[in-house]
Amino acid sequence: MDLFVLVQKLDAYGTPLQAFTVPNQSAVAHDLTDHGATILRYKGSDGRLRVSARRLDETLSTEDVPAHSFDRVEKLSAGEIVAIEIDLFPIGLAFHPGEQLRFVISSRNLLGTLMPAIREYTGANSGTHVIHTGGQHASYLQLPVQTR
Repeated sequence: MDLFVLVQKLDAYGTPLQAFTVPNQSAVAHDLTDHGATILRYKGSDGRLRVSARRLDETLSTEDVPAHSFDRVEKLSAGEIVAIEIDLFPIGLAFHPGEQLRFVISSRNLLGTLMPAIREYTGANSGTHVIHTGGQHASYLQLPVQTR
């Protein structure tokens, strides 16, 4: 199972906020970002993990940031439930009254391709994947918060 996660900032009406990461906001840059080229448009903080590579490196991981060892493949069996940790690209956001965060989990890359004409990543996994989010398998999003 491949997991892609995205934390988006939403305005007070629930619209995702995005920003160009280059100073040129011409029609050409806009067309590129609508058909790929996510390096030119910031859509939110993302993370990704192939669940079979979920093993943490105990020496490099901290309470705040997981570090994966990538030294073995631990495939899931049908019906198996495992805990995973996905690190997010670090960001800093300021929030105004009414703005929100949205946490999205997907089996495909939520940011799209890096450049136009590059095909989107297609995973080799198939079947039904279940993400457990409650009870004894509660999920959470850990974010550092700094108030003024």
